Amino acid sequence: MNKYTKYFIFTLLFLFSVGCSSESTSTKDEIEVVKNRLNEMLPEGIVMESIQETDMSGFYEVNFEGVEPLYVSSDGNYLVSGDIYLITKEGLVNKSEARRDYQRKVMMQNLDEEELIIFEPEKIAHSIYVFTDVDCGYCRQFHNQIDAYLSLGIKVHYLAYPRAGIGSDSYNKIASAWCNTDPNNSLTLLKQGREIDRLLCEDNPVESHFELGRAMGVQGTPSIVTEEGKMIPGYLPPEDLLNILTTSS
Repeated sequence: MNKYTKYFIFTLLFLFSVGCSSESTSTKDEIEVVKNRLNEMLPEGIVMESIQETDMSGFYEVNFEGVEPLYVSSDGNYLVSGDIYLITKEGLVNKSEARRDYQRKVMMQNLDEEELIIFEPEKIAHSIYVFTDVDCGYCRQFHNQIDAYLSLGIKVHYLAYPRAGIGSDSYNKIASAWCNTDPNNSLTLLKQGREIDRLLCEDNPVESHFELGRAMGVQGTPSIVTEEGKMIPGYLPPEDLLNILTTSS
């Protein structure tokens, strides 16, 4: 959880603690009650994306742009921050993480492949989505072994995630790869520490990739997302990654 998220949650918790009301919900839809209560106290710039039912009776999941989901009681008076676990005979099941996996899966499925740089094996056994930065050492290590991943049947979809931010030198480099007529080779050259022509086309998807990564909780590169929406932070050697993909599919 980043500093901004912690501040946002603290602010909401404080506002809830001083602003709870006993307003009756008998004539209002519960979701509207939650929405109205939150809109009264949301800090400026925070965008509420959705309010959804949960498996917990009396609580709704509220999703915000760029912030972890929070849980609010149906009367709008109580807010819960943190993961929700289901108690089963087999142990605890993290329902919040399962929800995040599903959301990431949907986001990946909605991507336009024409906006990705893709390395595809002859025979596809697994597909992954990798948020990458050309100046990241582990990203370079990953790409130096791209042929090994491909030989194991792993299709790699690259998304741009310049850690230094939009407008940085890393952004200019990686955007130039996406704007090149041969993006795959251009990205490879950059991962090798070599120079390419600077080509900053207006329709490059780097900023949208960066914002998508932030919404998904990417905190470093490489960050790998599986077809099932599971997040794997950091570099993994080809065989280790294959083992995870095989056991989780």
